[in-house]
Amino acid sequence: MNDDVKIIILRVDRGEGKPNADTDLFGRSLEEWVRAAMRDMETESVDYKEGEELLPIILPHLGDRPITAVLYSDTPLLTYSAVDEVVKSLVRDNADVLRMPRGWVFRTEYARNAESLKSARIITPGDDDFVTVFNHNQLTYVADILRSRITYFFMSHGVEIVDPTTTYIGVNVVIEPGAKIYPGCTVRGKSIIRSGAVLKENCIIESSVIEGGAVISNSTLVGAIVYGGATVGPYAHLRNGAVIGQNAKIGDYVEIKNSRIGSGSKVCHLAYVGDADVGKNCNIGAGVVFANYDGSVKRKIVLGDNVFVGSNSTLVAPLEIGSGAFVAAGSVITENVPSKALAVGRARQTVKENWENNTFTKTEKDG
Repeated sequence: MNDDVKIIILRVDRGEGKPNADTDLFGRSLEEWVRAAMRDMETESVDYKEGEELLPIILPHLGDRPITAVLYSDTPLLTYSAVDEVVKSLVRDNADVLRMPRGWVFRTEYARNAESLKSARIITPGDDDFVTVFNHNQLTYVADILRSRITYFFMSHGVEIVDPTTTYIGVNVVIEPGAKIYPGCTVRGKSIIRSGAVLKENCIIESSVIEGGAVISNSTLVGAIVYGGATVGPYAHLRNGAVIGQNAKIGDYVEIKNSRIGSGSKVCHLAYVGDADVGKNCNIGAGVVFANYDGSVKRKIVLGDNVFVGSNSTLVAPLEIGSGAFVAAGSVITENVPSKALAVGRARQTVKENWENNTFTKTEKDG
């Protein structure tokens, strides 16, 4: 095809609850799949309800190019070569109009003067090119084919995908040769997976960057960056703005949001870190909560390097903890802690001997 051809894409509307032009498949709408197949050609979209007479709808959009191709938004498997073959047949045979299984190619001047589009010939370039998405059954069928096309593209370029049938990769994703993806992973949005990165089973990666040498296990990342040598998971949740430094460790049931975790730092178990800047080689114990939100304002917590925060501690923002400081387990810290200091923020332990007997006696007397 060349500059002599204009593409009209009919945006098919089948009504609520059915696949339509804007239905998403792997990060593109059905219509966008058709437009992408036409590469850099001029395209124009026109709303269309199934069953409407075609010619009155397309006449105002024909333009000045000698040949027009009318395609449908519900054929997302369509290829450039399929339409190109029909256009070449039209020119070679000096025909006025040719019909495809789903679509038309015709001389523009012929359409201006015709009462309707009629063609005795149906050109079928390929079996899958014109598969039409009428309902969700066809949508699933088409999705399987597109998933295979995407995964096999990456595998042919050096990405190791252990099980393509259970791997979902969006069209806007970049995966470098040498990355490895285990079964059950979903990678979508504008994610970048660098060479040497490993996504173990059942990861969900959305609009995130995973650098080479990082290992993600059974975790969800949305808008996060993980640097080389870091490990994440299993069952971690990195939200927008999470930045994990080199060789850091983010473990089981940890949630991190809008926070930087320095190189070599560890947040291993059952912790929440929000709106924080954590330095290098820190240790955040199990059950630690960064209390960044007071109900109306979110404030920041800053930790220097080599800070140790004991299990089940709560750090209340705004707060700064200096390098080398130690927070005792179970503390609630509300004031800044100097470097290399010990911070303890809990009630002194009290032991009442024979408490069970005293309680029983008291109850008897009260009775």
